[in-house]
Amino acid sequence: MAEQLLREALNKIEIVGFAQESTLEKKEFKDNIGKPYTCISGDITVKISEEETQVVSYFAKELTQKGEVNKNYKALTTIMNELVTVADVAQGVSEGEPSRIECQGKLTLNEYKGNDGEVKSFPKISGQYAPIRYKGEAKDFNPKAKFDIEGIVKSLKAETDKDENETGRLKIQLYVPLYGGKTIPLTFVTGETLPQGGKDYLTDNFQSRASVRIYGDLVNKSKKIERVIESGFGENKTDVTYERTREFIATGGTLYEEGVHKEVFDISLLKEALANRERHLSALKEKEKTDDKPKPTAGFGNGSQQTNAKTNEKQDDGLDDLFGED
Repeated sequence: MAEQLLREALNKIEIVGFAQESTLEKKEFKDNIGKPYTCISGDITVKISEEETQVVSYFAKELTQKGEVNKNYKALTTIMNELVTVADVAQGVSEGEPSRIECQGKLTLNEYKGNDGEVKSFPKISGQYAPIRYKGEAKDFNPKAKFDIEGIVKSLKAETDKDENETGRLKIQLYVPLYGGKTIPLTFVTGETLPQGGKDYLTDNFQSRASVRIYGDLVNKSKKIERVIESGFGENKTDVTYERTREFIATGGTLYEEGVHKEVFDISLLKEALANRERHLSALKEKEKTDDKPKPTAGFGNGSQQTNAKTNEKQDDGLDDLFGED
């Protein structure tokens, strides 16, 4: 009997904007058995506004497992040769206007071992297909960065600032199942103002273990701040700093109800998916793992735990340690 795995969640990223910079290039690597292969890898930075960009990462092998030319590799080759970026125009490499492009991808994590021996983890947009040229009218061009994602609620809580003051927003922590029974943790926030009844809906329905779908805006802004320092003599000095903001703002969402929506995740399969993640993280740290189970964390509420109809006692599914605040 085939092993049961968590189904892959909806994980859709849409980026529309001007091509600002590209690091795509052809490279030669060897696979895990030493067989060489050619691929295209690198990033395309997309300009959404004067203060906002999004980086989309790409990787495509030249040949498929059947030995045929990979269509995505071929499309990325065309992009490498024809894409006009903001940087190209600024440096005089190309004339005219930067390319308007549309990118489709998935939200994943870039994880690696840092110099301190600890695993570093940052959100990453993985391009699913090669970018396509925007074919509409220039007047209708609308740069944007959107997400549409399903997941299992780990916790929902009020967001606080560095002084532990509530910001007025809610923080939604999800486990997002990926292909092959894998899962990753991702954090989203609501806007500072929610539609009438929005906060109550989230509090009542986005409880731990719930299967949900949320959508909204990807934000990656860098705001330039200049401060003039008056000099005691001679010229004044201008200090320049940048205020960077990266977050995923949920503008809407819904609960998948048991027995109503077929999209509800099988929660019993989550424990093994997270155990696989723990093994992955341990492999990154290059040390033996003595326990494949996730470390216990504080639980989030009891509202979503089912009860046994005969005994009225909580059923123990062994998943309590997986939910709650970090």
